[in-house]
Amino acid sequence: MNSPLQRLRELLPFGHSGPEGRDSSSASRLPELAGLAPLAAITRLSDEVLPQIARQSNLHMRFKLLEEARHDAEQVLPVLERQISEAALPLPKTATAAALQADNLFKRLAQGYIDIARSIFSHHQTTLAHLLHRAAEKAMTVLARRQLLAARAYALPSSGSWLLLHELYRMTCDPRSKPLNGETAPIEHAYLGALLFAFLEPNKLPRNELDVVHACTDQLAAYAVIAEASSEALTSKAADACFLIRSEEGNAGFPLTRLPVGSHFSGGLIVDCSQVLAALDRNLSRLPGKVVQPDLDAPPVLLQSLRVALAGRSARRFSRTKFRPRADLVGGLDQVITFLDGNAFSRRAHDAACRHDARGFAPSEWSLIDESPDGFLVRFIKGEKCQFGAGDIVALQPRESSRIHVCLVRRIASGRNRLELGLQLLSPQVSVVTLPNGSAAGTRAIFLHSLPAYGRFAGLVVAPGKVSSHEKLSFTTLGRNIERQVGKTLEANEGLEFVTLEPLSH
Repeated sequence: MNSPLQRLRELLPFGHSGPEGRDSSSASRLPELAGLAPLAAITRLSDEVLPQIARQSNLHMRFKLLEEARHDAEQVLPVLERQISEAALPLPKTATAAALQADNLFKRLAQGYIDIARSIFSHHQTTLAHLLHRAAEKAMTVLARRQLLAARAYALPSSGSWLLLHELYRMTCDPRSKPLNGETAPIEHAYLGALLFAFLEPNKLPRNELDVVHACTDQLAAYAVIAEASSEALTSKAADACFLIRSEEGNAGFPLTRLPVGSHFSGGLIVDCSQVLAALDRNLSRLPGKVVQPDLDAPPVLLQSLRVALAGRSARRFSRTKFRPRADLVGGLDQVITFLDGNAFSRRAHDAACRHDARGFAPSEWSLIDESPDGFLVRFIKGEKCQFGAGDIVALQPRESSRIHVCLVRRIASGRNRLELGLQLLSPQVSVVTLPNGSAAGTRAIFLHSLPAYGRFAGLVVAPGKVSSHEKLSFTTLGRNIERQVGKTLEANEGLEFVTLEPLSH
């Protein structure tokens, strides 16, 4: 990192002298970054380099210095982002420190670009319009990266970052002003990309898929349409594909289908995602070898889940009831199978000492905040860190109960020393089975006797790649021999494959 920092050192003395200028002596006090660990380098950039750059009075020079600092940051940020993505939940101290320092860097770097844009905009410096647009686009990109960082920890993006994104868009691309041009179109694209990523509810996605989803939203942003909210616009658009954005509110907006009756629209923006859904559909229905636009590099199961999130069809079907018992939770397919197999006859929490193979799983303690017929909201209390994410399977056993619930993690919220999971209950009855035939011979799996949320058939949760579509399976459970054939895949990720089991065709 010596060369970018050296260029930054060489640039600083060219600022104007004076109260707000820079001189060579102050430039020589810039900290060295070479040889520092990633966290230390990020901290020094955030706490020492960026504040010095902010005092540069020449806006062109300040922008150039910010670009140098951003280049330096890119040399080490991927290491910290990967550390955060792979860390257990709640985040351990080392990952928390990395997340906080990376977030501070993004915040201060974005603020540096925003200060340039605000200065030009407020003083009506039309000769600096090009610099205004470049600074706004860079700020948008950094803020979107900051929100992706929050998603890596299943934390909600700060309301301040949304207010800044809305401000930048209004400043440069307000639909009420002149049409987009070559300089403002990239800013709108970055804004829509950040909104789409939020609309897709990243806290319901596996962390290892966030980069893929983020890349998809960058491609899909070109198909979203944004306009001033008006009664005419509302009546001409399909509500289930539209979102209302209020620039004065620190959030990404809300689907029109979920807005309370009587909500006001004046001054807001409408984002129409109809063509985004059409683009997803083209990818989902394309034939092998056929080229479609945009060509999204993501598995069909993930694209389908994005479509469901965007179309607003994942609304809760039941109201929740509130209570506060505690439960043990185990996550990950192998641990859930071991937990189910070792707890089949357990009835009380103190029976744990009698469970066979108890060392094969590591339960953690959770508080059951809410329960509905098809799921739970649970909050972490203590125990082993969670190595799973959205889309993974967990087993939940309330204390003083023999009932074990097998669920999929649908949503994760992390913030203010609190970790919460939204769980979808898969089946009222489950069994651990061994698949004796076919390519999955000897594989242990979870047999779901019924799937109320999916249809009138059974299901199977198994390690990835162990079964294939239309494959015939036979296994024994509860003293009965079961013969089924594999149907469609409902969920798939690096940890599991969740498929339907249908009667054999005759």
